[in-house]
Amino acid sequence: MTPNAKQTLYEAAKEQRQKCRDWLLPHMRNGKSKTFTKDEYRAMAMKELGASKSAFDVGWIWAIEDAGRRDWYKPKPRGRTSKKKHTF
Repeated sequence: MTPNAKQTLYEAAKEQRQKCRDWLLPHMRNGKSKTFTKDEYRAMAMKELGASKSAFDVGWIWAIEDAGRRDWYKPKPRGRTSKKKHTF
């Protein structure tokens, strides 16, 4: 692979990460609580933006750090509709 081709791929990947970050920032701003799980946000971003899983994951970290919302690193609390544990 030529250095120019590598640079082109690098720039395309960086652009995908930035699109994901930009897409996530409005969801995180102004103290908004997490409406969906990270997996649900990822699925929406992949569908809407055509982003890869890895691009979303990097964009997720960038958005959290840019918004100062470190609480978004924690999983979304389960609601009352959580799966029941099986007892045998």
